[in-house]
Amino acid sequence: MDTDPLKITCPADLKALPLEKLPALAEKIRATLIETLSLTGGHLGPNLGVVELTLALHRVFDTPKDKFVFDVAHQGYVHKMLTGRWDKIHTIRQYGGLNGFLLRSESEHDCYGAGHAGTALSAALGMAAARDQLGEDSHVVAVAGDAAFTCGPTFEALNNIAHTTKRFIVVLNV
Repeated sequence: MDTDPLKITCPADLKALPLEKLPALAEKIRATLIETLSLTGGHLGPNLGVVELTLALHRVFDTPKDKFVFDVAHQGYVHKMLTGRWDKIHTIRQYGGLNGFLLRSESEHDCYGAGHAGTALSAALGMAAARDQLGEDSHVVAVAGDAAFTCGPTFEALNNIAHTTKRFIVVLNV
């Protein structure tokens, strides 16, 4: 039996973790990422930079009901770890292992499969519009860095958000 108090197998485990344990969990995530990606390769920097952000998102929101759209999906490794794939993170980008990007067929917590800068706000806007039309009560969160704001689809989304939905969350991660 695993007795590690920082073992997270799903977002509910994270929500149940006492607040004072979060810094230790963040350090454990970083150590796991460094150890794993030094062997498998992968996107280390973007993931080290979103540890606390991803922890906060999963403490506040409820995936898969709520949707997270990461502008560059290769910053989703922490999200993978917190949504039932921690024990498989050592297989990332390996044959038969976890995908290096978010992949809808990999987990119900992955709502979007693209990985390029500039796509998150448009995709999230589509999800928010669908949610509103269906009368659902959920949140859509787009996490975007500065590179997203140099792309046309981001500006198109920004021009349409206020006309399309009243509930849209953008996290600017710079």
